[in-house]
Amino acid sequence: MYSVDDNVRAIRDVKAGLAENGPVVCSKGDKGVVIKIETHEPDGVHVRLENGSLWWFKPNQLEAL
Repeated sequence: MYSVDDNVRAIRDVKAGLAENGPVVCSKGDKGVVIKIETHEPDGVHVRLENGSLWWFKPNQLEAL
C-alpha cells in the first residue's frame, strides 16, 4: 500500500467518478506525491500531481516510484 509522501505514477488514464465514466483527469504516466490516505474510501489515495492538481485515486490506478 501507499504512505504519505510516496512518489507515485498513474498506470493508465484515469477518468472522474467511481465508475470512471467522467472526463479524463489524469493521463498514464502522470506523477505526483501522496498527501493523504483514507483507508475507508475506495478512492482514498489523495495525490498532488506535478501539474498542481489534487486528485483522489483508487490504489490500483497508481504505482510507487
